[in-house]
Amino acid sequence: MDAACAAIRAGVSRPRKLREFRVVEEESQEDIPVSGHPIRGYTDGFQLIGRWLRLAQGAVEDMLSHPGVSGMPAAFWQKTGLVVVTPPADDEVFLSEPGGALEQIRESYLHPLHRSLGLAIDEPNVELIPIGHAGTAAGLVHGQQWMASRGLERVLTISVDSYMDELLLHQLASHRRLKTEDHPVGLMPGEAGVCLLVETDVSARRRGVESAILIDTIATGREPDHFGSGRQNMGRGLAACIQEVLSRLPSPFDGDIYADLNGEQWRSHEWGCVRVHLGPRLGAARLHLPGTYVGDVGAASGALGVCLAAHDLSRGHGRQSTSLVISSSEHGEVGCLSLRRSNA
Repeated sequence: MDAACAAIRAGVSRPRKLREFRVVEEESQEDIPVSGHPIRGYTDGFQLIGRWLRLAQGAVEDMLSHPGVSGMPAAFWQKTGLVVVTPPADDEVFLSEPGGALEQIRESYLHPLHRSLGLAIDEPNVELIPIGHAGTAAGLVHGQQWMASRGLERVLTISVDSYMDELLLHQLASHRRLKTEDHPVGLMPGEAGVCLLVETDVSARRRGVESAILIDTIATGREPDHFGSGRQNMGRGLAACIQEVLSRLPSPFDGDIYADLNGEQWRSHEWGCVRVHLGPRLGAARLHLPGTYVGDVGAASGALGVCLAAHDLSRGHGRQSTSLVISSSEHGEVGCLSLRRSNA
């Protein structure tokens, strides 16, 4: 993940033509491939849930290689919860009966992932958060509640998504959500797997581990006029989330914001409305758009934002000692969280 964060910070982007999916250009009526950001050589040959598993397992393997986590005994993981963030359960994409997609995700992804990790995380401490973009914020809130009520010392959050699926791409194309040569205001499909291990201060100190980054505040909420409602999103839900976090920070906030804007008009309009709602509270905040470099990574976007913010803060690249990560799902869930350097 360090290498990926460094590449994004350096502005490295390698979009490719998705030869397996093409759209008809309106003017020429020719079939043209859509550009996207597949992880070539790693997810090739896997479909939908298979790609999720591949991405999730790779993210956890990377995490387990880090000092302070590698080689931990079973007792460590028995005090750990597992929160798994996915896209919404879409029956159309999963070719399932009404309501069947959620059960399919549980049976074909959640349970196999839990088993494949080989970590001694108890089954009751495993939860699925299938709400897409804002899932990481919701998952971290869920983890906080578990640590407070169940005596857990840490929570492993795995956020994964991939738009490299033919049915999903057809669905996006039918709603004119893809960026193409004759439709420049759409998204570029991407894929990513990110895992976060969040631990209580008491547990970290007991283990002699000092984290460079702390999560200060997490706020979640809902936008009633979301994209899926067919109404104009005026950013009220997201603005309320951000305001809840900003209320605990000095005003105005001039730090860094990591957002999940992806090129779609509704997201740009939502963000513009948020700026109007919050006015001078946001000050001269600097906006980062990871989707510019890796495409829209859906349910993994919030966790990617957390990693990028932590990477920049820990290396002194942030404008201030605190950064924000904001997320908005197309079905209305919104979230905002603040990260801070521990020595600030």
